[in-house]
Amino acid sequence: MAQDRRYALPTYTPTARALHWLIAFLVFIQLPLGLYMSYRGNEMITVNEKGETVKGIFDTLTGVLYSSHKLIGLTIFLLIVVRLLYRLTQGAPRPDPSVPAALTGVSHLVHWMLYLLLIAVPIAGYLAISYGRYLEVFGIPLPALTEKNMDMSKEIFEWHETGAFLILAFVTLHILAAIYHKFIRKDRVVERMLPNKIV
Repeated sequence: MAQDRRYALPTYTPTARALHWLIAFLVFIQLPLGLYMSYRGNEMITVNEKGETVKGIFDTLTGVLYSSHKLIGLTIFLLIVVRLLYRLTQGAPRPDPSVPAALTGVSHLVHWMLYLLLIAVPIAGYLAISYGRYLEVFGIPLPALTEKNMDMSKEIFEWHETGAFLILAFVTLHILAAIYHKFIRKDRVVERMLPNKIV
C-alpha cells in the first residue's frame, strides 16, 4: 500500500549526496576492474613468443589496470574518510517517519558495515602492495609502509579480495533495499539521497 507522501521529507545535504554518489560510481568501477585485473594478471591463459602456454599476462594493459585499481582505491579511501568525518560532524537527517524501526536498524547496520569495509579494504590493499613492493602507480612510486615480505603480501591480498566480495554483497543488499522501498513499500526513503533532490 502506498505511503502518505505529504509529510516533510528529511533529506541528506547536497554535500552528503555528492559524496555518496561519487563513491558509489568509483566502487562500481573498482569492483569489476579488480576482478578483471586479477584474472588477467594471474589466470588468463595465453601463448608466449616461444609457443609455450602460460598462465597470467602482465603486459602494458595489465599494468594500466593495476595502476588504475590502486589509484581508484586510494581515492575511494580518501573520499570515504571525508564522508565519515562529515557524517560524524554534521550528522544525518532523522529517519523517514514512515519506516518501521526494525528496517531503519538494518539500514544503519548495512551503512556502517559499508563504511568499515570501504576503509578496511583499501588499507589491506595498500599493506599488501607495500609488503610485496608493488608500489608503482603509473610510474610513480608510493611510499612503503612495511618491510618486504612476499608471504605476508600474499596473505593480505587474500583478505583484500575477501573484503571486496563483502563490499559487493553489502552493495547488492543496499540496492535491493532501495528497490524494495521504492517499488514495494512505495515510501520516500530513496528520495532522501537522490542527487537532484533540492533541500
